[in-house]
Amino acid sequence: MLDLSISTRLADETEPVTSKPTMGTLLQLERYFNLPSAIEALQQTKIEHVAWLAWESRRHAGLVVPTWEKFRDTLVDIEFDSDNDTPLAGGEPPTA
Repeated sequence: MLDLSISTRLADETEPVTSKPTMGTLLQLERYFNLPSAIEALQQTKIEHVAWLAWESRRHAGLVVPTWEKFRDTLVDIEFDSDNDTPLAGGEPPTA
């Protein structure tokens, strides 16, 4: 299970919206940015990836969101909460 949450606030919002990315949105992140691993990308925390993941998570939750470009341009606040040592909550890393 994922232990991630992203709070974002757009220019026209008074309160932040918290999103909890799913495995599906992490897979979409890998595909959209052509990443070898979404988990590694999140551990290195590139702000564009976090913002895109928040946008996609809002869409996945059924919220009405602007286009990615408008979301990105009106984003005024973002908070990313993750345990980088254990990005998968309650799970042990796989062994070879």
